[in-house]
Amino acid sequence: MTYQEAYDQLVTLVDAIENDQVPLDELPAKIRSATELITFCQNRLRDVETEYQDVIERLPKR
Repeated sequence: MTYQEAYDQLVTLVDAIENDQVPLDELPAKIRSATELITFCQNRLRDVETEYQDVIERLPKR
C-alpha cells in the first residue's frame, strides 16, 4: 500500500464515522482500521524524513 492509498482510505473512513454512516456494531473494527492506517502513515512519513535527512547530510557543505 502506498502512503496516498492509506491516507485516502483513512479520510474515507473518518468521514463515514463522523457522518454516522458506520453501524455501531462495526464501529470498533473501523476504529482499529483507522488506527492501523494512522500508524502506517506516520511510519511512512518518518521513513521519508529519515531518507531526506540522510541525503541532506551527504551533500557537500557550502
